[in-house]
Amino acid sequence: MSTKKIAFFTWLLIGTLVFPCLVLASHEGELRIWIREKATVTGDTIKLGDIATFTPEDDDRVSQLREQRVSAAPAPGRDLTLNSRFLIYRLSSVVGGDKKVRVKVPRSLLVHRDGQVVSARKLADIFKQYVFRLAPWRRKDMELEKVQVPGPIVLPHGDLSWNVAERNGGNFVGDLSLVISFSVDGRVYRKVPVRGRILVNRTVVKSGRNIQKGEIIGAGDLVELSVKTGRSGGTNVRSIKEVVGKRAARSLREGQVITREMVEIPPAVRKGDRVIIKAENNTVAVSALGKVLEDGHSGEQVRVMNISSGKEIFAKVTGPGQVRVTF
Repeated sequence: MSTKKIAFFTWLLIGTLVFPCLVLASHEGELRIWIREKATVTGDTIKLGDIATFTPEDDDRVSQLREQRVSAAPAPGRDLTLNSRFLIYRLSSVVGGDKKVRVKVPRSLLVHRDGQVVSARKLADIFKQYVFRLAPWRRKDMELEKVQVPGPIVLPHGDLSWNVAERNGGNFVGDLSLVISFSVDGRVYRKVPVRGRILVNRTVVKSGRNIQKGEIIGAGDLVELSVKTGRSGGTNVRSIKEVVGKRAARSLREGQVITREMVEIPPAVRKGDRVIIKAENNTVAVSALGKVLEDGHSGEQVRVMNISSGKEIFAKVTGPGQVRVTF
């Protein structure tokens, strides 16, 4: 180490540890730099101007010295302690060669980085606004049972914006997880997970009695009501009209919520039914009596036996008691 740097270090240590309150005598052309014990910064870097007082302030060297980097700043909302050894080391490279600069450092310097706070309530509001804007349900039919946020977050000062993305794709009922990406001055700074549970008032249809498999269901067999649920209920029947006239595909208990898989359209013709067989082309149309050999819905092809000839044919079901053959 050079003689000048050794002298500089020696002077700083004496000024720091022995005479912490000493006011140095002012000499012509001399610049005094006093490092404060506490300072607040807003940017990513701690500059000398953030932590020091210059006397006289109009010295030609001050403007350049203020911009000298001392250290990286802590994260927004956090503190950083710089001890005297570190400060002496950094300052020696800045002003160590100038004999007309006097520096005084404390035993330690506490630097706090200020920032803009996004409160827990704001995080919850972002979640709610996203849900209410995109959910397919009417707002009055929705209830947010709970919203879980990580608490307030502190971001750097600047122009704040955010983007919301879903972590688990869903239909906005039950549990929903979002990620809010916060940007400051156009640069993504932090991604925050937020979770919530959505309840929806939905109409369901329940069985009003025990219904056996194969029974045709009437309006009096059903109950329609509104329930608050956190389940998707994607295949639930939504109205009595969807069920009336259909038959039970399985046995149903009284009070059971009915889904579309539990009911089916009864066949237009059943095995053993007598039907009218219509055979026609562009010029001729004839009919005969037939017997259905298997169940069939309208539009389906079924096996039919012509009772007069005993011949088995395939015919299209056109309605109850009717089939058609094209030739």
